[in-house]
Amino acid sequence: MTHFSATAAEPLTGITAAPLSLFLLGATGRTGLPFLLQALARGHFVTVYVRTISKLPAAIAVHPRLRVVTGELHEADKITLAVRAATPDVVYVMLASERAPHTAVSTGTHNMLFALRALKATATGEPGATPFISIAAWGLGPTGAYITGLFSRLFVNVATTLFWSKPLADFETQLVEVEAAKDAGLIRPTLILPPILTERAKTNSYLSGEPHLMKDAMGVTNFVSRASIADLCLKLGERAASGEAVPQWVAITNP
Repeated sequence: MTHFSATAAEPLTGITAAPLSLFLLGATGRTGLPFLLQALARGHFVTVYVRTISKLPAAIAVHPRLRVVTGELHEADKITLAVRAATPDVVYVMLASERAPHTAVSTGTHNMLFALRALKATATGEPGATPFISIAAWGLGPTGAYITGLFSRLFVNVATTLFWSKPLADFETQLVEVEAAKDAGLIRPTLILPPILTERAKTNSYLSGEPHLMKDAMGVTNFVSRASIADLCLKLGERAASGEAVPQWVAITNP
């Protein structure tokens, strides 16, 4: 597997030479919308599955490279039909479980994987694993061991108890199913691991890389903008679709 060093971002410029078909859950969210705008600007075709089209900016909702499908996250059959129509090169889950019942991430992931299984079952030949990109958080997966020091552990424990316990529990549920789908050869997952998220503009000075290379640059009070995460997700998706081996875990932070 290719190992990504901890390096600063390079700007995406112009239209990609090979437009991709992307499928996105969470297009109206605080990270999904910047991603959608960037993906369309790069010349990609994007299918979004949203509860209501009214939450998309009016100018974007009629974009010629955008297909909008409406439905609820629990409607697996609708998601399956949308995925089958899109035949995506990369799928993205940019959901958040901040609101009750705190299951959006795991529900969306479960039904996305259900749809990919259905697509694979009807495909001719032997389809490869689909690149799957989602956003988790620093401290999940293999990075829990990197939260050291009394202040960091206390900060995380207090924040988890007061604010993040249910959303983080849902991320953990997602990760179990993602791992099983990876082992079955259904997906090639990449989980993005940010610290605190902000609404600031995209910057090309963010750092990203595999967690063991990023651990000294990360911190529980670090921050990075959602627009910068969208930029990283788009780059990783393009790389994965081209056949490049992309790590399963990629951390990101402002320097």
